[in-house]
Amino acid sequence: MADVLDLERFLDGELAGDEVRAPILNSWQRCQAAGLTPDTARPRLSNDLDFDCELVRAARPVFERLRTAVADTPAGMFLGDETGVMFLRNVGDKAQSRVLDAVGAAPGFSYAEPDIGTTALGSALVERRTCRVAGNEHFSANLHGLTAVATPIRNPLSGRVAGVISITCPNDRASEEMAVLAHRSATGVEQRLLELSSEHERALMEEFLRAKSFGTGIAIASSAPLALCRRDRLALEDAAVRLVTQGRGAVVEVTLSEGRIATLLAQPMSGSTGIAVEVWFTGG
Repeated sequence: MADVLDLERFLDGELAGDEVRAPILNSWQRCQAAGLTPDTARPRLSNDLDFDCELVRAARPVFERLRTAVADTPAGMFLGDETGVMFLRNVGDKAQSRVLDAVGAAPGFSYAEPDIGTTALGSALVERRTCRVAGNEHFSANLHGLTAVATPIRNPLSGRVAGVISITCPNDRASEEMAVLAHRSATGVEQRLLELSSEHERALMEEFLRAKSFGTGIAIASSAPLALCRRDRLALEDAAVRLVTQGRGAVVEVTLSEGRIATLLAQPMSGSTGIAVEVWFTGG
């Protein structure tokens, strides 16, 4: 854990690079470049949030199932979206709830790095990996009494970071179990996202069949053999169906696994009311 003087020395330009962990130092540098200070860094309250979005719907049963994991402890468990805004919270006791309320660690507030500075939640989103921030490693002076671990949630179809799970507690109660719980929670949400995507896939197929009943069809031509994993195939099918339902010419790009890019070109088919979708691949 960093000493409180380390941050002060950093801000004064006196800290040697090997005295603080590299991820923390990198975050402090980003915070300083953004004009933040330890006394002014504050979570930002967001408006017009969708608390019934796919991420929240996927996470709710996971949070309910794991509520007992933090029960009667001074620990908090949070769900943040890909921008760092918190949507769900489980806290083990009322005293810790008041502590977390006081620092804006609550649904509706942004814990993204540009707002609050160095936190596990913000760092996990920036670095796309599990991150731990303890005590004085936090950029905001208000958070020096807390330790947190955060793990990104990846959409199992696109592979992109969809959100983050963060576990926090007072410094003297921190343990390795926090990382275990964060990983367990993130895995549970990812599984639920996969289940919801299957429901979405069925809905898209029904939409496609309805479109066909009105004389609209789809023909797909590809510049390469379609040796695609299920995630990539579903992403292409989703994009193709959306192009067909638009009923006009259009071009979209879809990012696939292993760095490949699929370009989809939709064009009306001559002599029919159908839409032809041509796909070609680059990269990877």
